[in-house]
Amino acid sequence: MNLDNFQKISKNLDSDQKLIAVSKGQEVKKIQILYEAGQRDFGENFLQELVEKKNKLPSDIVWHFLGNIQSNKLKDIVNYADLVQSIGRKKIYDKLINMSDKLEKNILLQLKLGNEASKSGFSKSEINNIIENHPKDCAVKIKGLMVIAEGGLAEMEINNQFAFANDFFRSIKQINEDIEYLSMGMSNDYDIALTNGSNMIRIGTSLFGSRNK
Repeated sequence: MNLDNFQKISKNLDSDQKLIAVSKGQEVKKIQILYEAGQRDFGENFLQELVEKKNKLPSDIVWHFLGNIQSNKLKDIVNYADLVQSIGRKKIYDKLINMSDKLEKNILLQLKLGNEASKSGFSKSEINNIIENHPKDCAVKIKGLMVIAEGGLAEMEINNQFAFANDFFRSIKQINEDIEYLSMGMSNDYDIALTNGSNMIRIGTSLFGSRNK
């Protein structure tokens, strides 16, 4: 654990900027320590971990799902997560829209930056199309964008990608009143993300230390 880093990062955030502590692969006792230090938003990448931790930890924790979504696990993911950040395939979005239960679900659409084949996400035009055609009375609420910079970029290139994402975020806010979150920035680039309008950063090992798995 590195509570000094937690305090340092937290104190530098404005009131409208949120820290998500990425707790995948971390022990429950570490999450509890960070919770007792004041952290309330945690992120998981795997359904099984999310379920186990949610059942063991305080009920006022806000859980974010950040990982790849398998179609057969979608219903459980949206039932256990407060915000699903990683909607990056049309197949998953369509299935979510067509689910029979009407519980309100909050999601972010993943904007793909660059051309890395290993990363999921929608293009700018695909997200525009989704938002413009999203049913107004739908129980699924699009709350914003989730963004991951390409790997191996210089700081200026990361800045350019994040500036592009912020410009797009501000444009879609004009067409959907539910949109409020730009989830952008991780341990190695969150400073650049914050200067480019991010209001939600996702930090893992620099808070918790190394993962168990």
